[in-house]
Amino acid sequence: MKKNTRKPRPPKKAQPVQTSTRVSPPRNLTPGLCERLRQDMMKACLAVAETHGLTVEAGELSDIDLHHSFTIGFRVGIPMADGTIYSPDKVMFEALAPHFGLEPADYGRTFRSGGDLHRIVGINPNRPKYPISTERVSDGRGFKMPAENVVMYLKNAGG
Repeated sequence: MKKNTRKPRPPKKAQPVQTSTRVSPPRNLTPGLCERLRQDMMKACLAVAETHGLTVEAGELSDIDLHHSFTIGFRVGIPMADGTIYSPDKVMFEALAPHFGLEPADYGRTFRSGGDLHRIVGINPNRPKYPISTERVSDGRGFKMPAENVVMYLKNAGG
């Protein structure tokens, strides 16, 4: 076995880490701050996705705890002809909605239930008592509802 006769290279100098001006954290989160953060993060995520030819679906806030944290979920995908991302939940809802007394266009519609605003986000035929999936708009929490109730809520909402 030959001995290595090459001179070792001097180690590369580490580049200094660029840091932004440090802002002290707030004592508590507020709904306004959470919304501004969501919008800023959406812009940043969209900029990154566009560099790869992709698009981003709006990140919604959920699991909001104004004392500690919240969750934002973004959906990244290949844009379809209309610029949206393919949604299997939407396609399933559109196919099954008439069987539950709803219209395919009801996907994404909002209605009031118990004083809270809800958005229709899916349908699951394997839950015969509560097949309609909704989310509370204020915090993104998911709910399962009977189809008859959702139909009634939508009629009361003016449509």
